[in-house]
Amino acid sequence: MLKRIFFLFLMFAVGYTAVVKFQFFQERQKGVPAAQGPSAPLAAHKVYFFSFTKYTPTGEKEIEIEGDSADLLAKTVELMNVVAKAYAEETPVTLTADEGQYDKGKNLVYLRKNVVATTEDGTRLLTEKLDIDPSHRSVTTDLEARVKKENINVEGTGASGDSQLKKVAFKKNVTVVVQDTGAVASSDAAGPTVITCDGPLEIDYQANVAFFNDNVVSKDRRGTLTADKMQVFYDKGQHRVTKIIATGHVVIESPDGNKTFSENVIYLADEGRIILGGDTEAVYNGGDSLEGSVLP
Repeated sequence: MLKRIFFLFLMFAVGYTAVVKFQFFQERQKGVPAAQGPSAPLAAHKVYFFSFTKYTPTGEKEIEIEGDSADLLAKTVELMNVVAKAYAEETPVTLTADEGQYDKGKNLVYLRKNVVATTEDGTRLLTEKLDIDPSHRSVTTDLEARVKKENINVEGTGASGDSQLKKVAFKKNVTVVVQDTGAVASSDAAGPTVITCDGPLEIDYQANVAFFNDNVVSKDRRGTLTADKMQVFYDKGQHRVTKIIATGHVVIESPDGNKTFSENVIYLADEGRIILGGDTEAVYNGGDSLEGSVLP
């Protein structure tokens, strides 16, 4: 009796396996069209939801990434509708993009098209291409990018920074606009400060200072300041530029056309005062000039 039951069970298992294999073969025949050359449509490929979390050796989250993919087993997973979180310290930066890749072996994320990185404090980086290295907590792009933080807008080419965007650098073609929201609208200080340079530019948002290099021009309602290099200090509480240290071929031009040339200049915005350093020359709109030397 037992032998008969075992024999029937074995026959049932074999038959069930054959049916499953046959159904799987049919599904494959439906899902993979016959060879039609390189122009064969890919619509039959299934798209799966991909979700992955990587941890550091100490057990902390390093990166979370989600998206749609047609091949989850590839070494480099192609993704669409990407949402990722790169962790640094305790707070993540959230990243979104239309397309992306995740290289499992190198643990690198490559985002493309409509890329937006947003930190917990609201700082945003926008570009069309962004490479993320979770292990080194860094983001880079060689394309044009914008960084927006409170009333400061930075644009340039070739951006890089830490994944929390506390420090950001731009390689070239930089424009920074600081909207002076802390000033009284009727005062001379009201209005934006626009600073451009050929680059590079380095911004330390924690220290509230930016380092501009090569052909730097700063403009506001009070005039224009040009120099080889500038350090620009920003008051986070007042949301305004408070001090500029300019060095190398410094030129100060007032709205009425008067110019002052100096080796270095310290501009104190709160006091409305300019401290000249080294040899100086003043050229007035009428053509008169005054030369002298000021202690640095």
